[in-house]
Amino acid sequence: MNDKIKKNLFDLDYNKYLQYFNTCIIIIFIYIIGLLVAIFIKQIDISKTNELLFLTFISLIFFLVILSVLLKLKYNLKNITEEIKKLNL
Repeated sequence: MNDKIKKNLFDLDYNKYLQYFNTCIIIIFIYIIGLLVAIFIKQIDISKTNELLFLTFISLIFFLVILSVLLKLKYNLKNITEEIKKLNL
């Protein structure tokens, strides 16, 4: 396959992973904003231990999943840039 075609395919993959990465960042901010709004309007009572433990557990799972996705996406982005550099253009 021609190197220019390979580069274009790598660029498409890079843009796809970059879009996923940006979407994950946006999801994190929306979650934090929603959590703050819920606490501010007293939908979540942080003085109750059960609610606080449940919220902490759910938030921990959410952030671990998002963090693992972000790390995998960042690894893929790095690999694509290295592959593009290896091409003879």
